[in-house]
Amino acid sequence: MNKEQGMKRERFPEGTRGCSGFTLIELLVTIGIMVILVGIAIPAFSTWLPNFRLNAAARDLVSDFQKAKMEAVRRNANVVLSFNQHAYIPAGSVGTYQIFVDDGAGGGTEDNFVRDGGEAMLAQGTMPGNVSLYSAVFTGATTAAGFTSRGLPASNRTGDVLLRNNHARYFKVTLGLAGNIALTRSNDGVTWN
Repeated sequence: MNKEQGMKRERFPEGTRGCSGFTLIELLVTIGIMVILVGIAIPAFSTWLPNFRLNAAARDLVSDFQKAKMEAVRRNANVVLSFNQHAYIPAGSVGTYQIFVDDGAGGGTEDNFVRDGGEAMLAQGTMPGNVSLYSAVFTGATTAAGFTSRGLPASNRTGDVLLRNNHARYFKVTLGLAGNIALTRSNDGVTWN
């Protein structure tokens, strides 16, 4: 055995040749970097999640308006969206709505914008965490709107539904006179774009 092979045996005992690993310092530096990255990401995530929930609630509401419009045409009857609005609560989620066929079925009154008798419920919506449905006002100071069998606003009720989260972000869903549904956003609840 030559001198060079002997030195390798002393440095690498039998069965460990070619094995490598992390030193304690490398491991501590890696953990430190991960802690710093997590510290940076948590505040961004805490802002991102409420905004994501608000965006999702607004998109779901627009989708439900579209669904009500299509169902009114398909069923050849008025379909109503009735909103249960609440004052804004910073740490909670409030506000619900329901979509129903306002055809007077089961002893109900047709086209009265109230679910009564056996009128069919098509969908219900509840705001997710930290999102408030704080205003729903339509023509005639009512909180219900709907669509006729032609896809136009029932009784010409037009207006807005306003959503807000706890990070001062707002969405407005607008029902127009031609039955169009628009979604706009605001950072102050006054200027919409």
